[in-house]
Amino acid sequence: MIHLRRNWKIKTKYYNRDLSWLLFDNRVIDQAYNKKVPLLEKLRFLSIASNNLDEFFRVRMHNVYSMIARKKRDRRTGLDGVDLLSFIYDFNSRNISKQYQALGIVLDDINERGIFKLSYFSDVSDKEKEYLRSYYSKNISKKIKVVEFSLAKKSHSNLNILLRSKDQIFTAEIPDDLDRLVETNVPNHFVLLEDLIINSAEDHFKKNKIVNSYIYRLTFDKNKRYDFLDKSLSDDEYLDNMTDYLTNNGHRKVTRVEFVSHDDPKDRVFFSSLFGISKKSVYEICGPLDLRVLDKLFKKYRDNPKLVFAPFTGLTWRDSKDILNYLDSKSLFVNYPYDSFDIFLKFLKAAVHSEKTTAIKMSIYRTEKNSHVVSLLKEAANKGIKVTVIVELRARFDEQHNLIVADELEKAGCKILYGDRVNKVHAKICLVEQGKTGYVQIGTGNYNAITSKVFSDVSFFTSNIQYVNDAKLFFEIVAGKNVDDFKLLSTSPNGIKQLVLHKIRKATRNYLRTGKGEVFLKVNGLTDIDIINGIYGAARLGLPFRIIVRGSCSLKLGLCGEKENIIVKSIVGELLEHSRIYKFDYGNGDDEIWISSADLMTRNLDRRVEIAAPIVEEPSKKVLRKMIKLYMKDSANSYYLNEDGEYIKTNKFWNISAQQTWLRQIKWKKYV
Repeated sequence: MIHLRRNWKIKTKYYNRDLSWLLFDNRVIDQAYNKKVPLLEKLRFLSIASNNLDEFFRVRMHNVYSMIARKKRDRRTGLDGVDLLSFIYDFNSRNISKQYQALGIVLDDINERGIFKLSYFSDVSDKEKEYLRSYYSKNISKKIKVVEFSLAKKSHSNLNILLRSKDQIFTAEIPDDLDRLVETNVPNHFVLLEDLIINSAEDHFKKNKIVNSYIYRLTFDKNKRYDFLDKSLSDDEYLDNMTDYLTNNGHRKVTRVEFVSHDDPKDRVFFSSLFGISKKSVYEICGPLDLRVLDKLFKKYRDNPKLVFAPFTGLTWRDSKDILNYLDSKSLFVNYPYDSFDIFLKFLKAAVHSEKTTAIKMSIYRTEKNSHVVSLLKEAANKGIKVTVIVELRARFDEQHNLIVADELEKAGCKILYGDRVNKVHAKICLVEQGKTGYVQIGTGNYNAITSKVFSDVSFFTSNIQYVNDAKLFFEIVAGKNVDDFKLLSTSPNGIKQLVLHKIRKATRNYLRTGKGEVFLKVNGLTDIDIINGIYGAARLGLPFRIIVRGSCSLKLGLCGEKENIIVKSIVGELLEHSRIYKFDYGNGDDEIWISSADLMTRNLDRRVEIAAPIVEEPSKKVLRKMIKLYMKDSANSYYLNEDGEYIKTNKFWNISAQQTWLRQIKWKKYV
């Protein structure tokens, strides 16, 4: 657990979003210390933490440097950019120290069990060194090109070598197409590629009279603004601009430098000066760089059942039952991945094969390659069904893939909508039209068969005509038409924020009148100031809040007086918690439960097209109530926010895990 510096407790009403993100990364690293987590899974969590941090430096540091350049302050905390950068360095340094300490412990344990061994070149036997040097000479040496260092020609290779002579600096890229795990000619014994190179490149060292050598890594700002957005853009103009955006990334700023430690206090100053970056963005690493390589080890040895979480297959739909016939009289509520994404595929397949289906409309944000969803939509179009697909291109790092998907669908005869030109379409909805009736699916996660196996999401299916008509309105709105208000659904921009605030006020009024009621919120991020202020106002009057926030949380505890009754926790476990659920309990059995694609973050509420849907059918509400109850009972994977801004685990006698409870239930069920 990170013990936070006193200055973290700044006397403001909110925590900084970026620092809260880094606390989440700390909780991910903490899984490597959990005795119940299998050894290889511990490596995977350490790899995930590194990937998370890479994303942080690619997409968030742009804002920090902008604050410094413009001398602006964070409106939540009052921190200026220089202070925030300093905090980020402190938080990350603690995380990194904890991460590499865990790595050493886990690798020692793996070695002692005879599974595999990852060594430094200097520690392998002479016979292994002889083999490795021969391997280097035959397979690697010709690919290493040493050139004089130039700041104008920053390397975009993942790993690099820096060589220093008395009066010159040289650099060499480590080719990304070479496997970082190099066997020593002893089974299951490895050294890392960069370690082999720097210990075998004597020719380069002698030729250039090298005194010092380093392995280093650069992270670049990838937060390039979509500065071409305009409501008046035609589809062709929008596509042309997006293509230009992807092909002309321009010269990106270095946001982080990492290098392997030499235990020289002057090294950070040297790298800071070399790349023209703040010393607070230079990290000296006591171990191998880029721990995403641990995922390669995970995949290499995951067939050993004792080293990984027990495999499972989510419950699916009975093939002998027609899912559309079922939905004619009942709604269906599923909880991924305990219920399989295959249920949605069977729903879509049934719609495609039904002679009654006249149209299919859905939104796509991130799909996997060779997606079954995309294949079914193409099949529907080929059959003459009118298929309309909202393809949101602005899914960061997936823009190119989404362009390919849009082109593929359009060529198959589907009508493509690129959504709101200004606000990203993040809603998850699928509509099947059969004349005046139809079916709707609304969910919290993407239509992605791969992520659905590790992301915890919920999905609701119904033929209720109110949902069907609202879904039709939604697609008309995205197509640019002015239509009537929704009967059930709420959407953002603007609508979902007002919905949540209105329901909190309603719950507060009922609480003041009856002394009963509660608000439950489960999201991935809670950073919107208007929502947080709404919570503060209600909490001062005593309304209880039970809040689960997986990642960034700007809400503070201890500000709302003696009546405050707020519990905030983060659940981190085998699966990534991703569902968004809002429950407003008005007392005496009167409640509303909503599922949504939207986190309670300003970007989702003010700058994205999102959907929130109330679950009005009692059987589905009953399922959700049980889920919420189990989530709140969870203590095994829960980290509780305290008034000092720390997240701590509590030792409870029952030690319940919501995730493991649902996974156990799969074993004695066969179908949804």
